[in-house]
Amino acid sequence: MTAGAGILDEEALNIYTDGSSYPDKKRAAGVGVRFVWVNAAGSEETHDYAPTGWQKATIDEMEIEACTVALKEACVLFADMSQFKRVLLFSDSMYVTDNFVKAMHVWPQQAWRGASGVPVENIDLWKRLRKAVLACPLRVDVKWVKAHKSNVHNRAADKLAKQSASMPFNKPLSVSQTTRKWSDRRTKRGSVPVQGQEIKIRVISTEYKKYAKDFEYRYEVIDATDASFRDVDFVRHDQVLSCNKCLLVRLNADQKNPRIEEVIEELDPNEYK
Repeated sequence: MTAGAGILDEEALNIYTDGSSYPDKKRAAGVGVRFVWVNAAGSEETHDYAPTGWQKATIDEMEIEACTVALKEACVLFADMSQFKRVLLFSDSMYVTDNFVKAMHVWPQQAWRGASGVPVENIDLWKRLRKAVLACPLRVDVKWVKAHKSNVHNRAADKLAKQSASMPFNKPLSVSQTTRKWSDRRTKRGSVPVQGQEIKIRVISTEYKKYAKDFEYRYEVIDATDASFRDVDFVRHDQVLSCNKCLLVRLNADQKNPRIEEVIEELDPNEYK
């Protein structure tokens, strides 16, 4: 069997999910769901679902939310699931498929912290998905399907997700403050080495992580003499920092858990823009 082929289980309720997020449209986002099952006559049936989208969300947030939406809708669509032996969720997100079992069984026992002791990303969304899984009367399994290739159902879910994102009527999935970055580079976690150094940065966005009780900041390096000049990365800090501020800070020395140890001084943006 080809890995990622997304071959359906004839005894299961198969659900193909997908998420979408558009940076060029202020991250308007959506989810798409296709239900597939085999009826008593042996014929394949489908049902498509594209709810109204969100004004703002990341692609990882949408991939998790797609699974939650799918399970909730399945309980509405099939009041009696006794015809199925299990629910099989297909996702083209390795972020979802690689972390699903951890979110169901491991992270809840570790106060939602990873192996390094750092709070995992998207805790509230993983908790909602876990709640939906526990509420489902059948066992729920997740499989990875290769994105937008030969599987007709995955392609359908992709189109539905885009349709959902075209109707961004729901409030942002997470609340954050954002300003336009100066750099033309994409945000990449881990792009800036964390070695206990002093570094000049500009805060691009801020989001409060309520479970970790701190803030996550997206920032760009503004010092032209720094090897990481113009790189865009994430860092955490326990104090409030405003967007658009230029700062000299001292980082810790933990690449797996980058944090601001000290805000040394505020800088004049006109000297770096």
